[in-house]
Amino acid sequence: MPEARRLSLHEFKEMEVPGGIGNLISQFNGGTFMDCHRQVFEATGIWVEELVPVFERLDAMVALRDLRPEAVR
Repeated sequence: MPEARRLSLHEFKEMEVPGGIGNLISQFNGGTFMDCHRQVFEATGIWVEELVPVFERLDAMVALRDLRPEAVR
């Protein structure tokens, strides 16, 4: 795992995106927002603490939705 880099949201927005980040994100399939955040950290060492409450809230909102296909509800 790369060395951990704690960035603020502003620092993250201003940084040049590493070349492999787009390829990394395109490999994610499903999971939660926090899973994605954790996987980016494991691959790059980048952690944006300000995103934690946002992703937790988004995950909670998605969990409340009925994700079954319309035909089987």
